[in-house]
Amino acid sequence: MRTKTLQEQFNLINEGKGHKGVFLNEAKHMFPNKIRNAATYEEASAKLLSENVISIPAVGNYTRNEDPWASAFKNFIAEEAKAEEKKPSKEVEEAADKAYDAEDVKESNNQIFDQYMNGLQFESTQTPDKTLEEIKTIVEKNLAKNPLHYMEEAAFGVEGIGYEEMPTSKSDQMVPVKESHVPSLSELLMEIEEGEAAYEYEKGKEAGEKEEKKKMKKSAKKESVDSKLAEIDKAGKIVTMEAQMDALDELISSKQQRVEMIGEDESLSELVDKKKMKAMQKEITLLEKRKAKMEKVYEKMAGKKYQKKEMVDEMDAQSWDEKNGSSLDAAPDQSLDA
Repeated sequence: MRTKTLQEQFNLINEGKGHKGVFLNEAKHMFPNKIRNAATYEEASAKLLSENVISIPAVGNYTRNEDPWASAFKNFIAEEAKAEEKKPSKEVEEAADKAYDAEDVKESNNQIFDQYMNGLQFESTQTPDKTLEEIKTIVEKNLAKNPLHYMEEAAFGVEGIGYEEMPTSKSDQMVPVKESHVPSLSELLMEIEEGEAAYEYEKGKEAGEKEEKKKMKKSAKKESVDSKLAEIDKAGKIVTMEAQMDALDELISSKQQRVEMIGEDESLSELVDKKKMKAMQKEITLLEKRKAKMEKVYEKMAGKKYQKKEMVDEMDAQSWDEKNGSSLDAAPDQSLDA
């Protein structure tokens, strides 16, 4: 069923047969750049009238008078149809016998040239032992039965492959026209207005799509900025966790060294309170568990295991060089000059 245009709906509403809500929804859908969402029927119709998208229908009916020559021609045709058909003369019959027979389907000149040439090529490959005249006879016979034989039965020169006509549904079948209709000037103007309305709709649609693309680009830029900030925040958290785990590691090492030193020195172990010793060992165990949990979180966040960075004490190495006399900057021995 064909959808009514805005002009047709507007005409029906003026006649008291249409629906204002349907007209308003369709107008908002077709012209979003002209009609706002909160617009009423009166506002929308006034806007479309001012933009010449629709027009007020003309009052009264106009009947076109037939020209005199057209009436005379119709009468002449009617009289000729009533006249009795007479037997053709002998000369006419002889001329017809000598004339070319365009209805002979077996004649190659009356067959489709493209199909005829395809048939010659196909049959010559199928039966290479036959002569050209025999192949022509076969092709003419096949095309006399079906003018499109080689398109439907041997397309592309392959037997059994061809074009098929798809079955049509009842909705696809053409409805016979009862009588011809000459469009009036008002109908032509209405078609022009509908074309202009469709053009405005497409124009508004393109503008909306461009605006949507701009919004998408802005959101993509925002997402890229947000992702960059998230990466920086993540890197900062990783560095913070590394510093915390380094501090924990140093604290655990210092406490373990104190416990080991006391355990190795019997005199100190006798002086130290056993309860405080156990409390320190328990504290070391808790710190190690805390460090292990942090290492798991760090591995998930950074994607790698935690490794403590080893620091080289350059001052100690330099002092060792100076002490052992291997440094180039060491002061010379003044006692040799005395």
